[in-house]
Amino acid sequence: MEFRVNMDTTKILVAIWGNFSAWKDANYRYKNKIYTSSTTLPLLLDTIKPNYTYIILADTLMDKYDNIFTYQEGLARIKNEAGAFIKEKIRSYPTKLKEDNINILILPAVGTFSRSRFVGNPNNFYALVYFELARNILRNLGSKLAFISENNKPCLELYLDITHGLNFMTMMTYRAVKDILQIIAYFCKVRLIVLNSDPLVGSGNIDLNINEIEKINVIPAFNFYKYQQHGAKFINVNTYANLNENRKREIGTELSKNDSIINLKQKMSNIYAFCGAFLHGLPIYIYYFYEEITKEDIKPLINLFYSYIKLNYKETSDTQEINIIQETNFTEEFLSLLQAYILSSLLKNIYSVEKKEELSLEDIEKVKGVFKYSRVISQRLERELSRLKDLKEKEDFDFKDYGLIAIGEGKYQGNSSFDERNFFAHCGFGYNVIQVKKHSNLIFIRPKKGMINQIKDAINRSLPLGG
Repeated sequence: MEFRVNMDTTKILVAIWGNFSAWKDANYRYKNKIYTSSTTLPLLLDTIKPNYTYIILADTLMDKYDNIFTYQEGLARIKNEAGAFIKEKIRSYPTKLKEDNINILILPAVGTFSRSRFVGNPNNFYALVYFELARNILRNLGSKLAFISENNKPCLELYLDITHGLNFMTMMTYRAVKDILQIIAYFCKVRLIVLNSDPLVGSGNIDLNINEIEKINVIPAFNFYKYQQHGAKFINVNTYANLNENRKREIGTELSKNDSIINLKQKMSNIYAFCGAFLHGLPIYIYYFYEEITKEDIKPLINLFYSYIKLNYKETSDTQEINIIQETNFTEEFLSLLQAYILSSLLKNIYSVEKKEELSLEDIEKVKGVFKYSRVISQRLERELSRLKDLKEKEDFDFKDYGLIAIGEGKYQGNSSFDERNFFAHCGFGYNVIQVKKHSNLIFIRPKKGMINQIKDAINRSLPLGG
């Protein structure tokens, strides 16, 4: 697949950083340019010229600060120091590199340090970096994505710089980026370039190449799983935090009564069916079970998680100790929710998809392009759509079983049983599971009401189960 960057292509740089204040200068080389700096950032800003840049930091950096009394105060000090560091590095070059679209993301991590302990689940970092990158990338792509998708142009080139990354943050950020881009790749061309410099520490060499250790045109994939063990709680009590039983019960009760969790939990069965319909190429049911998930739906869960991060500060005559405890975890269902958020946003913004119980043939034609990467689904869908188009030759008729119209009343043997294999083999267009109508040369389609529960159960059962 050819990938040619053009004026409509959005370039994004994501960089994972550790303790930036301890870095030493090196001569970094990339694309025939050399910058002397303690960070790769100035060189990458000059050579890549990203539209947007995201610097990912861990909250564990507050270990080096004195007199931190609240968690928010610690985050603010990290952000202020990182911002000043970036300004210093950028302004030291005559090119006047822009800092307007550089965003600093500080996320919860875990670890024990000289005078602090950060207790929690590393997977919380993954959930949060996934959400932050997903919502920002969708915002950065913006309204022009529909035009790019329609014209099959490259929409996104993302550079992931892991030169300054450390421990689990590097792997989890890479996983999140890859998963997000694989969903977007259904809708437009996407490229991922992973950067890492030659090693500096211990080598004695300060002339370092920045290497493209991965450069790929991203292949679409929807790695969506169904989880059952938590009952769609999205957030639960953190077993890593060593909380006493009273505190566990208190948090559990509060979570069970949370309105945001309750509202999303009620949607989860439809969300599974909607995502399953997309995964298996069932366009009727993408519309029928569609659930719009927005960042406004997810943000209350993010805020809820942060409200359960507790900072305990202890100071003696000669020492101080900070314990930062993540009292809650994001569950696997939360990750499924994030994937549904990306998918529903793209379908709505590009194809104007919304929940519909009755849809036109044109509605299905709009979304069929997302299945072009699956030869099997694409061919099946074209065959089914061709049969439906043939109905335009008939006189107008009201909603009837598809089989009655396609085969004829004398030949069609109505079958009230649901054949799961036949359902998936025909992309959900089975003779006895849908009804069709023709009016003014338009074909309309709807699922049979008596089959909805069986259809939904079949789609949900078809999803791979998570661990």
